[in-house]
Amino acid sequence: MADSKEAAADQAEKDAKREKHRKRMNKILYKAWNLPDSTPFQEAANPSDDEARDLTVLGQNLDKGAYAHGKSGWEDFANDMGKVYNWHIIR
Repeated sequence: MADSKEAAADQAEKDAKREKHRKRMNKILYKAWNLPDSTPFQEAANPSDDEARDLTVLGQNLDKGAYAHGKSGWEDFANDMGKVYNWHIIR
């Protein structure tokens, strides 16, 4: 019985951390969206389902919970954010 309470407490703590990370990622995405001259980064001309090419797709991935796994979630978020800007640089 005590193990189940500890497991529930651990899960609640992990969920709280994930929510905190999601809020931070939302804040970063919000700031990127509202930068001057950020319009080209908001919608790609040829959107692709398998690759993040604009900030809109990044936001959709964030809403789906694609970046919800601690350090690896942050790495995936940063990777996708870099892909957005890189795609527009080489385009």
